[in-house]
Amino acid sequence: MQLELSNFQPLAANEAVEQEVQDLGGAEQVSAPIIEKSDQDLASLIRSVGMTSITDIDNLASELQEARNYLHSEGERIRAEIARYTALTEAASASVKIIFGAVRAWRKADRSAHNQSHASYGRGD
Repeated sequence: MQLELSNFQPLAANEAVEQEVQDLGGAEQVSAPIIEKSDQDLASLIRSVGMTSITDIDNLASELQEARNYLHSEGERIRAEIARYTALTEAASASVKIIFGAVRAWRKADRSAHNQSHASYGRGD
């Protein structure tokens, strides 16, 4: 392999890593009780974080259920109001039609009476 300046840095880094791995081979092994204690601490931490997350999720689920119930009841209330306003609108429309019909009948009767009175004046009776 031909060494160039551009290849030197990766080679130096690889050699340093290999040297560190060889140095670890001679190091003392970590004793089992320390690893078990570390595992227990980690498990305890995970349980603690997990319980907090579960509690938060349960609280969120409760809040969402309350919001759902509120929105459902509001939807029912609005539907009832719409039904009431629809009935009022239909009653008002029917009343307007009755009033319009009565006014039309009065105007026809008034025109007929007016036309008859003009007709009788025109005959000279």
